[in-house]
Amino acid sequence: MDGLEAEFGDRIAFQRLNVDEPEGRLAAQYYRVRGHPTVLLLDANGKIVWSRLGVQPRQVYEDALSSLLQP
Repeated sequence: MDGLEAEFGDRIAFQRLNVDEPEGRLAAQYYRVRGHPTVLLLDANGKIVWSRLGVQPRQVYEDALSSLLQP
């Protein structure tokens, strides 16, 4: 995700959470995360617009992030 953050970070806010910490645990409960790693893409209102469980190829993330930026 580091390379993606460098590429998209000026247009999309990235947040990493650890379920071993209170904030991460609360977020995981709120968004009903069922496994790790989980990547969620949220709209401006905090609604999940895309999610994947498990490690995905970089292109999968690039495509999802690019689609969020489409008008």
